[in-house]
Amino acid sequence: MSEASSDFHPRPPLPAAPPRRVPRPRRAKGRGPATSAPPDDEPSHPLDPPLVDVRIPVKEPHAAATAYSRNCLRHRFPRAQVGDDLHMLFSEPGNETQSRLSPDVFVALAVPRRGTLAEYDADRLGPPDFVLEVLSPSTWRHDLERKLDCYQRIGVRECLLFNATGKDLPQVDRELWGFSLTPERREPLGEAALPNGERGVYSAVLGLVAYVAKRTPPSGPRETWALTMRWHDPATAADIPDYEQSRAGEALARAGEAQARTGESRAWAEARAERARADASQRRIEELEEQLRRLRDGP
Repeated sequence: MSEASSDFHPRPPLPAAPPRRVPRPRRAKGRGPATSAPPDDEPSHPLDPPLVDVRIPVKEPHAAATAYSRNCLRHRFPRAQVGDDLHMLFSEPGNETQSRLSPDVFVALAVPRRGTLAEYDADRLGPPDFVLEVLSPSTWRHDLERKLDCYQRIGVRECLLFNATGKDLPQVDRELWGFSLTPERREPLGEAALPNGERGVYSAVLGLVAYVAKRTPPSGPRETWALTMRWHDPATAADIPDYEQSRAGEALARAGEAQARTGESRAWAEARAERARADASQRRIEELEEQLRRLRDGP
């Protein structure tokens, strides 16, 4: 090593850069953290300013009951407006400012089905004919008091209530029940016996019977139950299948029919090819016989 190189001394390492500070979400005064969401089915209030994305995801079995009713009622009433989890705008008597509620499922029989709606304006389109509310431990009081009162005042004809968890709730001693509504009074919906031995609640507006089809797990304590609701059509004496399940079944049936047609076409093609081969063999035999005849007969 040369003398110059022996005088080399490495530089001391640079100090590590301080960690970057990630800004924390700001909180608005008087409110919870920025990631919190208002409770499901919050009370109706004027839309000034309008709120967006205020509903939070709900868990089973609430979501299962809502999705099933939405799908099968859309299948049953293909021309009517069937909605779920939509903001319904309405004006209460004596209040000029529109308020809102979010029915779990509603059916407006006289309103033609449209594309995806962001909201349902009951003042302009008319109130729904039927509403389904699926109760949960956090929203049952609001469903039974505020929402039911609003439905009655604005002209909803029927409201069905389903305690999907099966758990005991204050003032709730049933799993499935409902009311026929007029501005002056509420009449309980009648019961109906089904061919499978169950008893359900009859909706005169829809012409269908809703009933509790299954309690899961049936052998466990009631606190662990999850109830399954089904719609029954008295005209056909059969349950209405889930719309998505129906589409899947129809697609499977179409695939089977196409496969059967393909197999049939293949069989016909093979039969025609075999017939062509047989005809060609017959023509060859006839040609050979003709040649032999000429050889025997001579020129």
